[in-house]
Amino acid sequence: MNRDTDFLKIRELLQRRRRDILQASLGAQRELNALKDQDRDPEYEENAQAELADYTLSSLMEAQRREVMLIDAALRRMDTGVFGACVDCGYDIPIERLEALPFAIRCEEDATRHELELRGGPQATPSF
Repeated sequence: MNRDTDFLKIRELLQRRRRDILQASLGAQRELNALKDQDRDPEYEENAQAELADYTLSSLMEAQRREVMLIDAALRRMDTGVFGACVDCGYDIPIERLEALPFAIRCEEDATRHELELRGGPQATPSF
């Protein structure tokens, strides 16, 4: 397969994932609204459980929002012809890396270097 064909497959996966996230997000929003609309029982334990569920759903929705933003950014890079090129060195990011991490904007070497710099230099330990 050539790189263009691989990119088309990645685009389809990203678009499918985006649709799935948006559908799940709508369900989570309905759940959150139902929690907020229900009458609060004065019992502390039940209130605590409702607040925990509210927090959990809010966190889930935030994670979904971030993932949609990453997907949209990857699709924009595809549309502008820069998808798959490392933002640091300009070389092609290996297709295996893009298949595993379609939001990647750096080759593995530059991503490791970037993370080390963020974490305090070469003495720092990578998180992956």
